[in-house]
Amino acid sequence: MISAVAGAMRLRGTRQRGAPTKRSTCLRKMHGDGFVQTTKARPQLRVPLICMLAVASAQVCFAQVQLPAVNLGDTNFEHGFGAPGWLLEEFPAGYTASEIKDAYGNTIPGSNRVTTYSTTTHIALISRRRFLGAWLVGEALQPFADINLELASGTDSRVLGFGDLTVGPGLQWAPRKVGTGIFAQRAMIDVGVPTGKYSDNRPVNIGNHFVSLTPTYVFTYEPNKEVEFSAQLFFLWNSTNNDPFTGFGIKSTQSGQAVHANYATSYKIFKSVRVGFNGYWLQQLTDHAINGIRIPDSKERTVGLGPGVQFGGRGLWLRVNSYMETDVRDRPSGIKVTFRVSKTLGAARPEP
Repeated sequence: MISAVAGAMRLRGTRQRGAPTKRSTCLRKMHGDGFVQTTKARPQLRVPLICMLAVASAQVCFAQVQLPAVNLGDTNFEHGFGAPGWLLEEFPAGYTASEIKDAYGNTIPGSNRVTTYSTTTHIALISRRRFLGAWLVGEALQPFADINLELASGTDSRVLGFGDLTVGPGLQWAPRKVGTGIFAQRAMIDVGVPTGKYSDNRPVNIGNHFVSLTPTYVFTYEPNKEVEFSAQLFFLWNSTNNDPFTGFGIKSTQSGQAVHANYATSYKIFKSVRVGFNGYWLQQLTDHAINGIRIPDSKERTVGLGPGVQFGGRGLWLRVNSYMETDVRDRPSGIKVTFRVSKTLGAARPEP
């Protein structure tokens, strides 16, 4: 109902061309060799910085600057509806990727694999107090992830722990008649705070160690009792991490701004069963940056498409959705499966 966290992680490879910092930090991104990244859900957690040094004619750095955890496909069917009361949700998810795409959509050579299992606990309260004709909303999300990264170099990394806490206020409007159907909508402003597992002495982290701000708008339209269309739109802004991994001598990193969306349609085949199609889309708008210098061609993009099913009613729902990624840029390309268990307390769907 309210947006959930998604976890993502990836490694960006750059090759040194000169020494823009006093410790030969790599600031230019290369296409092809030396670019490794990984991703999982929202719950897509993240590994903020990994460096590997190769003894060759040039030093090769795999430096991680990536988008923080975002909601990619974790919320979908009938997501615009809400009513005064409590909402308790759990978002177990799994992601696996064995292909890494560069800025042009080409597969990076080498055997690299990331496997991520995560779950996110979501608690939301819709009060009966109104503002601008809508009920006031508050929510909190706490992810937990187990991430296993296997690189072509033979290096394996695993991290287990809590990700960053996300909290935010919002407005939920009661459903209303639009044409022959019913329209419901909600707006939120979520803030990701750096509470997750993080150390600047550790190359692999789950926490971001910076603040993210995500305004979001979601709506559902039901033209009749059987069919529904839902979509959720996001804008992502990230602050600067002033304590990145010390292995590079980097002073700061900043992830780029991005927009992303979830969309779904479903059909009620039985009283408590819906089947449908769901998808997500992510497009980074501005390049990542290291020490205030942007990394060219570092904008991430992905599209996920697949089927889904929803069971339940009377305050308890289970949703299972799967996605196969395509049109991927600067990210891993894989398969994602999400589960969403929702329980409402003291809330009943209002009539328009």
